[in-house]
Amino acid sequence: MELSLKFVNFESSELKDNPLNDPFIRKIGIIEPEDPIGKPIIFYLSGYLSSSLSMLNYDPLSQDLFSRISRLMAESKIKGSIVVLPDMFTKVGGNQYINSKAVGNYENFLFNELIPFFKDKYKSQALGLIGKSSGGYGSIVLAMKHKVDSIAVHSADSYFEYVYLPEFPRVINNLRKYSSPEDWLNEYWKKDNKKRKEDLNTLNIIGMSAFYSPSDDGKILLPFDLDTGEIIDSIWKKWLEKDPVRMIEKYHENLSRTKIFMDVGIKDEFNIQYGMRILHSKMKKLGIEHNYEEYNDGHLNTSYRLDISLSFVEKSLYEIIQ
Repeated sequence: MELSLKFVNFESSELKDNPLNDPFIRKIGIIEPEDPIGKPIIFYLSGYLSSSLSMLNYDPLSQDLFSRISRLMAESKIKGSIVVLPDMFTKVGGNQYINSKAVGNYENFLFNELIPFFKDKYKSQALGLIGKSSGGYGSIVLAMKHKVDSIAVHSADSYFEYVYLPEFPRVINNLRKYSSPEDWLNEYWKKDNKKRKEDLNTLNIIGMSAFYSPSDDGKILLPFDLDTGEIIDSIWKKWLEKDPVRMIEKYHENLSRTKIFMDVGIKDEFNIQYGMRILHSKMKKLGIEHNYEEYNDGHLNTSYRLDISLSFVEKSLYEIIQ
């Protein structure tokens, strides 16, 4: 079976007039099998500091997603589904796939616009999400809040105490020179070299603040005092409310209707293995069926795990439509 790669520009009403003036016309990549009508749809959600479209980039040391899917089909490990790669990059460095008054309505963009459009276009009745890191966060959080038939959650941001707290002291000195996070962002995007580690760490924490703790009028509220470093409890609480290990108590019924695969490397550089273990433990206690694996690797360069997750999600989706 032959695959084709297509691109569309999607004009979003939800993203018009977004607070960061990011594009509201978004480029979407589509990996399409032969005779796609009625076949399952899988959305791939990228990690932070990236776009899902980057999964199509040539990499001489790995496989791009188009090549990987082609190989898996040739090996009869998957049948072929429509794989959608939405560009959802923002000026705060990426996306957590939830609505934010400081960033925009990206959850609405996905579930009110993109997903209905593609389900109607392909007459598909089965929806899957696959993501890693921030994309893994998006996959599980969106499945908690919406109807999603199957998800694969690779190393999702979870148990924020271990994932984010260690980063706070590392970015305070970089931020305290500026009047606000917005001021730092404006200066950052003027720079030639945007990949200095201290800047990327700072961008990440500003981005998380923009998604987890925006003010009612759209300002980015940091969860710590820039003079003393003290955690601001009222703001940190807003972060914890969006932590999957806390959210699962409220939203577990939706997950009970979803086919779930989760994995994490035991050497994860961002301590995500602990959050994933907590999620796994809570899901067992709540009676949520899921497949969970730990493997001997870190957070980066683990796209080979997609061989497992693509097969799992696609098989789950074909069981629905057959």
